Amino acid sequence: MAPSRKRSSPRTPRKQKHINARKISKTPRSPTSILAQARKNNLIKALGISPAGQSKSQNRQAKKYSKYKRGVLPVSYEPFEQNCFEREPLPSGYVFVPKGDVYVTRHCRSKTREAGKVVYLVYNNAAKRTLGLRVPADIYSSVLNSAAATASSRANAVHLRDAKDSSRSRELLQSQFPLMPAESLETILDHAFLKGSGRVGRTGMKSDEHKADLAVEAHIRHMHTSYEELLNAGVDRREAREAVWETVKAIKMAWEGGGREVTPLTLRGRTEVDMDMDIIEVED
Repeated sequence: MAPSRKRSSPRTPRKQKHINARKISKTPRSPTSILAQARKNNLIKALGISPAGQSKSQNRQAKKYSKYKRGVLPVSYEPFEQNCFEREPLPSGYVFVPKGDVYVTRHCRSKTREAGKVVYLVYNNAAKRTLGLRVPADIYSSVLNSAAATASSRANAVHLRDAKDSSRSRELLQSQFPLMPAESLETILDHAFLKGSGRVGRTGMKSDEHKADLAVEAHIRHMHTSYEELLNAGVDRREAREAVWETVKAIKMAWEGGGREVTPLTLRGRTEVDMDMDIIEVED
């Protein structure tokens, strides 16, 4: 009698094995992939595309635009003012005024409101930054003519105001730091108090005395200590500031004439006559 053969189980096709292996080895999805899929689904829904009937080109298009988030315009509470995207069509009779010329944009805004018409503040399509205004074309032309007629007088007024600001800053620094070297004084005026620099000397949020203090401390830190070398060596900015603070404080007090010994370093750039005239108090 022939030995009985064991009945073998039906063989699983190789393709089916591969699919089963993928199902078993599937790992949990990351939050990033889940968010990307949700954005894709929202876009497909907004475009009215059926997920089941998508072609490859439609899939590629959906992936391409799923990473872009639609900007949301901020709400405007100003009377006669509305916010809009740059992609929106211009209202009839309106023109776009790019930002940059303060005189033009300010007067376009005020004159449009005075006329009882709407000023449109234009945002980029991501709603992250403003690009300019949309105002009636006749008002824009009138403002341009006014700007051209007053350009010379406005330039002179700005020059006088800048000279006055510079003189006041110089007097402030010389008053608070009478022993400051002349070269340091000029450097601070040209750097921290430079118009349009956005630096501490130009801020309107601090008192003049505080601005002078901060500007002098920054100058000493960068020019008279190892602060820059520490940063270049990879030291954290806060740690580098703490490391040089005692030196900054000592030089600052010397420039103030606050009871510290004045050394050639702290009085660098001053003439011998000036140094002879200084009354130096040596700390006990």
